[in-house]
Amino acid sequence: MQEKESNIKLRQLVEAVLFVSSNPIGVDEISRILGGNVEQIKKEINELIEEYDKRESAIEIKEIGDNHYLMQLKPEFSDLFIDLVKPAIPLPMLKTLSLIALKQPVTQAEIIKSRGTSAYSHIKQLIRMGFVHAERKGRTKVLRTTKKFSDYFGFSYDVEKLKKEIVDRLKIG
Repeated sequence: MQEKESNIKLRQLVEAVLFVSSNPIGVDEISRILGGNVEQIKKEINELIEEYDKRESAIEIKEIGDNHYLMQLKPEFSDLFIDLVKPAIPLPMLKTLSLIALKQPVTQAEIIKSRGTSAYSHIKQLIRMGFVHAERKGRTKVLRTTKKFSDYFGFSYDVEKLKKEIVDRLKIG
């Protein structure tokens, strides 16, 4: 009986870590925080995923990348509450970031052509924030999103999957 109570307590702690984490968090990190066994943590996460699915919750636990998880609102509910979320990134800069993410790898010149000269400052700030990586290529730069971008917005680390996820979320294409 004590083992069952211990597992329930561990599941609650794992759920609490996922709830308070604003970015995807790895199983190794959860294990370090809680002092638990990685395999047991993974098992508890999978049980939580099943529990949320069974109760048809508006919240889901999604695997992002390799063994990283994020608790989030299901996409079908996010539109209803978008006004409650204050973006940390101004809309014009977010549009520039979206274009980089969808077209990557993309040259800075292409982004400036599409978004105008204000995109220079957007790109500079996005690099400072760690969402975009720039690599010099001749007289321009080649831009790509970073792991931090994927973690922050809950996208896959794989660029092709990331592009598809963006298109699916925007309901375009």
